[in-house]
Amino acid sequence: MRMRDMRAYRRRLAIGLPLMAVAGGIVLWPLVGPAAQTPARAPAAAPPTPAATSPAPAVTPVTAGQGAEAPERTSAQFGDWSVNCAGRAPTRACEMVMAVRDQGRQLGAALAMGRVAREAPLRLVAQLPVNIRVSQPVRLVMEGAEPLALPFQTCNRLGCFAEIELREDAVRRLRALPAEQAGRLEWRDAAGQEMALPASFRGFAAAADALARETR
Repeated sequence: MRMRDMRAYRRRLAIGLPLMAVAGGIVLWPLVGPAAQTPARAPAAAPPTPAATSPAPAVTPVTAGQGAEAPERTSAQFGDWSVNCAGRAPTRACEMVMAVRDQGRQLGAALAMGRVAREAPLRLVAQLPVNIRVSQPVRLVMEGAEPLALPFQTCNRLGCFAEIELREDAVRRLRALPAEQAGRLEWRDAAGQEMALPASFRGFAAAADALARETR
């Protein structure tokens, strides 16, 4: 995928899409094309192409609509993670998102971390393609660490969503991962075949710090 297309793809994964889909919102960007899923060829894959090469986060205001009443939206890039926010205090909501797309196999996925409300617990949500065996959780696999299992909660025409509440020890484990270490999302399709997409932790700690500042 070209850099321009990846940036546009990530912008469409605006605030609330993976998280609010579980909470009853609407996802606007389909993760898969019309082609059927194909089994993963290798368990270890290269990390997704970074959406930005500048070491400093790029903050992009995004206008949801015309008029003074339209909510303010911002997006800041930290490595392969973006922090997306919408609204104004005290109801401003934010999440951090990592999106990856394998265009050759028409597969896409997203990981999002955030809170559906300021006082709500921190949650990790995976957005995956349809045609999934939902009886088995998706696993976030990290080298040298115990995988995180995310049970599926709901599916719609744009994807299936799995989530867990993140405890502090899990957040610390994710923060401590080396930026160059590649993880992967693993799941099974409806036929029971193993599927996998790479997950990048480059920029995770910086994005988590920015998310904490935004949601204080």
